[in-house]
Amino acid sequence: MSAPDPEPRQRARRVRRAPILIVVIAALVAAAVAQHGASSTGVTSAARPAAGGVGIAADAVVSSAWYCAEGTSQPGGRADETVVVASLATTSIDATMTVMPGGTNRPVSRTLRLAPGEQTSVRVADILATAEPGVVVETTGGRAAVSHRLDHGGDFAVEPCTRAAGPDWYFAAGTTVPGSEHDLALFNPFGEDAIVDVSFLTDTGPQEPDALKAIVVARRSRVTIPVHDSVLRQARVATQVHARVGRIVAEHTQIFDGTTTDNGSKRTGIAVSLGATSPAARWSVPSGTTRNGGSASLALANFASSEAKVEVHVVLVGDQKLAAQSITVPARGVVSTDVAARLPLGTDYAITATATDAGGRAVPIVAEILTSWVPSSSTPGIASTLGTTVDARRWIVPEPQVDADGFVTVYNPGPDPVTATLLTADSLDRRVGPTSEPELAVAPGKAGVFHLSTRDRGTTGAYVITANHPIVVGLTLLGASGASLSAGIPDLTYGG
Repeated sequence: MSAPDPEPRQRARRVRRAPILIVVIAALVAAAVAQHGASSTGVTSAARPAAGGVGIAADAVVSSAWYCAEGTSQPGGRADETVVVASLATTSIDATMTVMPGGTNRPVSRTLRLAPGEQTSVRVADILATAEPGVVVETTGGRAAVSHRLDHGGDFAVEPCTRAAGPDWYFAAGTTVPGSEHDLALFNPFGEDAIVDVSFLTDTGPQEPDALKAIVVARRSRVTIPVHDSVLRQARVATQVHARVGRIVAEHTQIFDGTTTDNGSKRTGIAVSLGATSPAARWSVPSGTTRNGGSASLALANFASSEAKVEVHVVLVGDQKLAAQSITVPARGVVSTDVAARLPLGTDYAITATATDAGGRAVPIVAEILTSWVPSSSTPGIASTLGTTVDARRWIVPEPQVDADGFVTVYNPGPDPVTATLLTADSLDRRVGPTSEPELAVAPGKAGVFHLSTRDRGTTGAYVITANHPIVVGLTLLGASGASLSAGIPDLTYGG
């Protein structure tokens, strides 16, 4: 059988606007949709998720569903997707991956058996080649973590999938300058249609394109919105997604083709970020680096009606200190700051951003970092992440199969010294065997790094970082095949 046709841009599923009658009917079932979601996400009060719904399920949860919104699975697609499933269980578990193509096409599933602590990667195209794949991974028999890797040209991007869908999603670090492609993926894995509005904060003010109002995201389908077609030539684009009816999962990708910009810079590669389900007054971005010449900007989006004063701390790994920056973000506005300009080359760092109004009251914002390396660098590519709004004593870091060095950054936000240990999931909480393990001492308000490149790269398990006090953890991947930044997956159920 011949291979499917490449995925031409004009064949992407077009957004549809809902007739008023559909809005009224759908509103009548909204309560039922919300009730359905309480069980289908697997989230419990004992497993409070981080921004974007990322978090490990409690032991008492028999099964857990993870949702992966962005990625393609046809030849010529913009972001070839591979899903990474990592078992955290002490017994074998089952993981069922379902690819939902939408429309009249039926979903296709594949079930995998994972040994205790095992990690496996599955290319979505090996299950189903389709233009708009939304992926659901349901695990039974024990706890697991799920992330995915997107490949484009000579770069890759890694991001956790999520266990929670929601009516609202936010992003801060988009751009539609020449040579860039900004895509927003909206995935509805449930049995009822969702109706969605998309709006933006830009350099020139808020934008609410009529074409992006009352978009129908049909049940068990995904819609991709090319933001660059609706918001033209804006250096800064923050995105707000609101579902009038139903719930969805949202991720966005940023792709650069190497075009030289007006200021002489050149970027190439792909970056992906899972959105935040709500703004927050405090953000931690635990992964950042100037290794191999990396530069970075932190986007701060204020969707509120009052001005925000944001205090940005760049926490260096090592003994150096930097003074905090105070940045004003206007109401309904977005700004960005160059966080790497003051840093020496080869420096790893974490970032905190705290927002208040003129009276010192908390103002919820969204913070997202976009890092890039020039095409001539030993690490060509771009990377982005929103970071996290929580801290936890245990974090999970699935490590995708990429030709790159890995660095796990541990940030200590608390007042007490922290000792963090790093193990693979297949040796987690072991009763017998060697007792030595990599440890990292991190002073209050400081950050440290585990160098994964010094470990056995043949391991089949995810990395698990455990500390005696709450920490924030992020993953940096750097190599000749690309770069990626992402927050770890918090296990908020861990009590020691």
